[in-house]
Formats: sequence, C-alpha cells, structure tokens
Amino acid sequence: MKSLVLLLTLVVSSLLAETPLSLTLQSRTATNRPTLVKEQWLPSRTAIIVCDMWDLHHCKNAVIREGEMAPRFNEVLEKARKEGVFIIHAPSSCMKPYEGTPARERAKSAPPAARLPDHIADWCKQIPSEELNVYPLDQTDGGEDDDPQEHTKWAAELTAKGLNPKAPWTKQIDTLRIDQERDAISDSGVEIWNLLESKNIDNVILMGVHLNMCVSGRPFGLRQMGKNGKHVVLMRDMTDTMYNPARWPFLSHVQGTARFVEHVERLICPTITSDQFIGGKPFAFSDATAGKKRLQIILLGDSTTEASIPKKMAPSEPQLEDTVRIQLARQGDLPPCDVYNEGVSGEFIRRLLDTRYDKAVKTKPQADYIFIRYGLNDAAKVKDFKTQFPKDFHELLERLRKDHPKAMLIPMTAIPYALNNLHEDINALIKEIAAKEKLTLFDIAPRYLEELKKNPDGLNYRRFPLSKIPEDLRPFATPYIVPEANDPKVVVLDNRLDGIFGHIPGWTGDRHPNLAGYNVIGDETAKWLAPVIRQRK
Repeated sequence: MKSLVLLLTLVVSSLLAETPLSLTLQSRTATNRPTLVKEQWLPSRTAIIVCDMWDLHHCKNAVIREGEMAPRFNEVLEKARKEGVFIIHAPSSCMKPYEGTPARERAKSAPPAARLPDHIADWCKQIPSEELNVYPLDQTDGGEDDDPQEHTKWAAELTAKGLNPKAPWTKQIDTLRIDQERDAISDSGVEIWNLLESKNIDNVILMGVHLNMCVSGRPFGLRQMGKNGKHVVLMRDMTDTMYNPARWPFLSHVQGTARFVEHVERLICPTITSDQFIGGKPFAFSDATAGKKRLQIILLGDSTTEASIPKKMAPSEPQLEDTVRIQLARQGDLPPCDVYNEGVSGEFIRRLLDTRYDKAVKTKPQADYIFIRYGLNDAAKVKDFKTQFPKDFHELLERLRKDHPKAMLIPMTAIPYALNNLHEDINALIKEIAAKEKLTLFDIAPRYLEELKKNPDGLNYRRFPLSKIPEDLRPFATPYIVPEANDPKVVVLDNRLDGIFGHIPGWTGDRHPNLAGYNVIGDETAKWLAPVIRQRK
C-alpha cells in the first residue's frame, strides 16, 4: 500500500513539475468566422505526428516546398522534444530503413490498447461533418503543379536513380532529426494508437504533408485522431497541399492550401502555428515557390460587392470573387488571376477613405485591375450627394493611382435593385466621373436588368423582420431566424419560403443579391474583363 501511495505521489509530483504548453487554437464557425481558444497542454500528454515528410516525391515542386519548410519544421521538433512532447515519425511505406532501430522497435513493442477503434488501420477520406459541404479543391489530377516539361525531366531523373517516379520516397527527409532514445517511428494506425494509449496521450499535433491527402486521411491523420477521441490539432504553417492551380477553384497554390486549412478548421479540427513553440512569425513559403505570376484584381464596393449574407449562409460555395476567377480561368488563354473582394456592407467612399483604406487597399499586392462600385450608400448618407460624391470618387482614384500605379481603374455602375428602380441618377453621375477621369466605364446595370426581367425576384435573397410575420405562420420561420439586436430576421437565400410568406407585403423587398445575383455580376465582370486583359497583354 505504501509503495502504491509513493508511486502516485511521484506521478502527481512529476505532472506538477511540468511547464504546460500555452497554445492558441483556431477554429471556424459554420459561417467560416475564425474563433480563438487559449489552452494549456501538458507535454507528457502530448504527441507530434510527423506525416510523410519524405526524402523525395513524384512532384518536384512538392520536394522544393518541403525542403524550404524542413529546417523550421526541425526547429519545432527539437523544441517540442526538449519540452517533453513525444515525437512520432510517420514516413508511410518507408519502414524498411528503420527496422531494428530503437525508435522503430519502440513503436512495434507498444502494448495493445485496451480500446482499439474500428478501422483505425484504414484511410479515412471523410467524416460526417464534411458530408454536406463542398470539398474545397479539385485534386483529381493528383495535385501536381509542376511545369509539364520540368515534370517529365524530373521523372526521368528519378528513373535514372532506380526509383519509381510515381512513388520515389525511400525514407524521411534527413533534415528532420530522429532521436532514437526518445522518438518512435511507425506508419501503422494500430501501432501509433497503441503508442498514444500506452503513454496516456490525449493531445495530438499533426505536421507534415500533404494536408488534403495524407495529413487528413492517413490512419494516423487528423480525421482518425479526431473522430476517435484525441484532442487533435493541425500545425497549419507546417504543412502543404497537393494542389494544381490550373484546377478548380483556380487559386494560387498558397491560397489553395489556405482554403483547405479553412476547411479543416471548420469541419475537422482546430489549428495552431509554429511560432507558438519557437517564437518569431508563422512560416510562409517564399516567392521562389509561388509559381507563375498571377494578375491581381481588387473589387471595391458596398454590400452588393461584399456578399456578406451568402458568405455566412453558404460559406463553402463559390462566391462573387470565385466566379470572376473561375470564369477567367476557363477562357484558357488568360494569365491566372487572384481576386480580392474588399467590399464592405454599408460602406461609402468617404468611409473607406477615412477608416480602412490603408489596411484594405494600400497593403494589397500591386493590382493590375481595380473595380470600383459605390453610390448606393453614398446617395443615402452623404450630404449634397451630387457635389460630394464626385469629389470623394476623384480622391479615391487619386490615392489608387499613387498606391497601385500599374492598375487599370474601372468605375462600375450600381446594380438595379428592381425593374422600376434603375438608380439612373446615381449611374449617370458615375458615368460623368468616368468620362471626366478618362476611364473606361463598366456598366453592369443592363445585364443585371435583363436577368431581373426573366425572374424579378430570382436574384435577391429574402430578409424579413420576424415581427411582421403573422403569429400563426411563425413556426414555418423558426429554422430560418437570424438573431439581431432588437429585431430578429428571417433569412433565406432563395424562394423556398415564397409559397408560405409570398403574400406578405414586402417579403421580397430586400433586394440584395443572392448567389444567383452574384453569379450574374461575376459572370458579366469576367466577360467584360477578358478582352481587356487580352488587349493589354
């Protein structure tokens, strides 16, 4: 009995002596809003799994990016190991070089876990939370982003070395040190689970490549760890994706990785960054690995540009900026583009200039094209609109010319909210400004009006005060209520409730675009811009 008490005392004392890891976990809500939670993790209850940091890969760009990331990656491992975190190296299909080593034997000899989850030895390609969401990247081509000629040359080099060019990996990259006295080596979901259970490890950090494939789906990956009860996180700056920017959604490689990180944070598990272990700033790949130069497009405007409601209600579906980028990409002969949506609901030009211009516009990469669509809020909020609006517009153009000297500045007309309200007075003023500044006007109004004629209420969402819905009909509204300070709203993106509430005056009165409306704007924007790009090119 005394020996048991002594043992428990020693265990408690050792735990109390540990310095907890202070981590900030980032997740995303269902509407894709980032949320932060600070946690304290005991190192002795924490493991890092190093996923598939191979020595070679069939994609040459993947090898280059991994090599750039690996030195900092090793710094994280060294610091974590020093703090008492258990390191598991998991270079899949590469166990042969490590057979007989202490680290490999440590994994093989771990006692069988009392609880072994079903299918822990299998890949996991999806968990329930992902089922009804749009998968963020098209990786059906394998995700290779090599130049075709370079890739052919790379495959020949691998073949000349006696390696399989489709799977050339033989071991973990040498940059990452393996501590044979403390670490473990395994690519088995069962062995790794046994290790974690035998050491009473609840907290698991995944690092490595590639996030949209191995890191998420391996038997020891994010999905398996999370669904089987481990407190798992991704170190989001110590990973990469297999994603080809020539495939949907036609993002840059870096942005494609960021898009998948958001998917993980919203639907799989939280993330952390390497600076939480070793200080400094989170890791970022250099310009040398950025790929082909991309055209930079900025969208400035109000709520009819921002699309806040569609982004909240359908966060995984393509938005206005995605439609513009995808439509330009499908042309086939245009350079790849990045599209930044800097619209803000309720904004007018003066507010942009006085509050957020420096952060939202000045700091953006040097733009090639800037679309400017204001006027609706200016007309409502600016005194002496006809005099002040042109002044503010001219001031914005002057600042844009200074901060983005190579950009083509493109004034846009406001969209017609309804068939009988074309905002012709606002658009006439915008046309005058464009002519005076000798800028090419993009008149979006005619196309939008033509689409409204086909279906007058088909391009706007329904956003209606709950207080105006009769009591006996409110049960139908319950699933769609969005809380607001003093007046909750019923919000839907389409006509699904028109059969019940369509007879109520004002039910379709909110004329902000829904996804269909933004697709019209995005489609027409790309059609207008494509020949302009060709001409300038």
